[in-house]
Amino acid sequence: MIIHSLGRQSDLIFAEFGGEILDRGNYTVIKTPSNPEYHWGNYIVFDQPPTKGCFKKWKSIFDQEFTYYQQSHHYVFTWDSTGDKQGYYREFLEASFELDSAVVLTAERLHPPPYFRETPEFKLKKISDDSGWEDVIHLQTLCADPRHLNKHYEAFKRNQMSQYRAMSLAGMGHWFGAYIGDQLVADLGIFFKNSIARYQNVGTHPKFRRQGICGSLVYQAGLRAMEDFPVDTLVMEADAEYHAARIYESVGFRRCEENFALSWWQGIGHH
Repeated sequence: MIIHSLGRQSDLIFAEFGGEILDRGNYTVIKTPSNPEYHWGNYIVFDQPPTKGCFKKWKSIFDQEFTYYQQSHHYVFTWDSTGDKQGYYREFLEASFELDSAVVLTAERLHPPPYFRETPEFKLKKISDDSGWEDVIHLQTLCADPRHLNKHYEAFKRNQMSQYRAMSLAGMGHWFGAYIGDQLVADLGIFFKNSIARYQNVGTHPKFRRQGICGSLVYQAGLRAMEDFPVDTLVMEADAEYHAARIYESVGFRRCEENFALSWWQGIGHH
């Protein structure tokens, strides 16, 4: 299938490097066998939104494709954002699935945010050594959605960051940290393919939020990425209801599409 969504296209930058992409005609399977705890590394993109009666069919397809789960571990379904975007999903919600929406934002050029941090103690650095990556793992865990924290989370995050580090070493992008003194206070990744670069996992330490740090990092890292790599378009995805999208818009990003996903996973009272 041809994926039209820019957000879903840029997701494949990471799947191509660390996993498998299987085109099944009317759906595409993304697998990351090396990191089975990574929900958004093991999911299915359909060419159409859900319709009445497709709940059992979609679950069955997932079970058939992901044979390395011995029992129901998680389900993530998304679809190309064309036409009727949301579709019919009542059956999924009745089965304790969650409907998530995310806005995709793009920028061809950036400008400083209103509260730009340009002071001697605020420094942007590329993460490269072991201690830097350990600091990133710690901060990423600290910034994680509490719904996803469980006994498997650290293993998932270490595997995920190991892939980002390998992509960085392969010349496909950088992981950036914002430091105040010696402390890592915010971080994100930017990786590219062809003319598109995609941001990943923007996080700010809870004690350093609402100080202009996130916007400054997004701005400075984006400039550095466009200097270092032959990219024309920066791509970002954010929760449609979360304030982060407004931070990204403050440096020049514009909303271009909205994507939807249905997901279920063990460990938060689901059946």
